[in-house]
Amino acid sequence: MAIKNKNNQVSDKNIISVVKTARIHMWLVGIFMLATILFDSGNLITHELVAWRWTAAGLLLGLSILVWYFARLLSVRWVPFLVSALIIGDIAFATFNVYTQRGMASKAVMLFVIPIIVSLLLQRTSAVLATTGLCVAAYSVAAVRYFHIYFGEGYRVELYGEVGFYSALMFVIAGLLIATNRSTLKT
Repeated sequence: MAIKNKNNQVSDKNIISVVKTARIHMWLVGIFMLATILFDSGNLITHELVAWRWTAAGLLLGLSILVWYFARLLSVRWVPFLVSALIIGDIAFATFNVYTQRGMASKAVMLFVIPIIVSLLLQRTSAVLATTGLCVAAYSVAAVRYFHIYFGEGYRVELYGEVGFYSALMFVIAGLLIATNRSTLKT
């Protein structure tokens, strides 16, 4: 067995974390697909929405499998690219779900926490804050766009209040994650 220095141990931990995170994403997709099957069997969502949800889940699953595979194959210098791919996929998945679940009325806003948590793998405070900013931008676009395309499903003050509250909440969650992981994060 080869002797590892401290840098190799850190590198191995980073790769293992990315592999585990990709596996957890596979579980997320499985749970999402199961929920879609249940909603469809109860006629709670349209056939068109089932097809769109299945497509979104399939794309996130494919991305997760690719990240899982390449994290095991490539060197540690690829970790930021793989993690960034997961973050972008997570943000797109959350945005899709917020939009298709009635914008500001959507409970899927919780999905935006996932890319914020995943950004901790980059071990940089700036990465967590940048990811949070992207989540806020994507959420606000989805909610405002849905509101104006399907006008009359709420009030403007409610829309901007919800967008403001959940955007602030995302930054509060990011701040808490930064504060509780201060020892592992760089600026």
